[in-house]
Amino acid sequence: MMKKKVPLANHDKPPAAERIAASLKRLAATSAELETATGELGQAFSSFDKALQRLNLVPTWHQIAAGEDEDGNYWTREIGYTTVQGQWRIALKRTWGNENWAHHEEEVWPFNKAPHWMQIESLGKIPDLYEELIKRTEETIKKIRAKTTEARELAAAMDATTAEGTKQE
Repeated sequence: MMKKKVPLANHDKPPAAERIAASLKRLAATSAELETATGELGQAFSSFDKALQRLNLVPTWHQIAAGEDEDGNYWTREIGYTTVQGQWRIALKRTWGNENWAHHEEEVWPFNKAPHWMQIESLGKIPDLYEELIKRTEETIKKIRAKTTEARELAAAMDATTAEGTKQE
């Protein structure tokens, strides 16, 4: 035979004012602990940012998670290296929208200013971001070298045309 759950009577719980006061005290302590933990993570994380800031790299994003439904609604979360607030840094980005309605929105934060859950989720993806940075930087080098060759050929043609025009005058 299954026992029927009986709701607690209001007199079994402390008054609401006491509960709120106790909760606020606990929230204050928890908040201070969260601030300490966040500071420690930020301090440990700063070495990743500093190491990349010394280098000349290209903006790069690496997908952490994504999804789409049958109605065209989509979302993504990414970790990347880009300029945020005028500084090159590791950042987190959240995008969402609808493919059918050409609707697109995004939020980008410096890593240490992003929501805590996103920092936690993305920290393990830093090695993937570094590998993506290498790949994108190498691709950019190849493109720059190809365009440099093209620019030299165009410059040589222009110089030859200019020299010809000068001889005819």
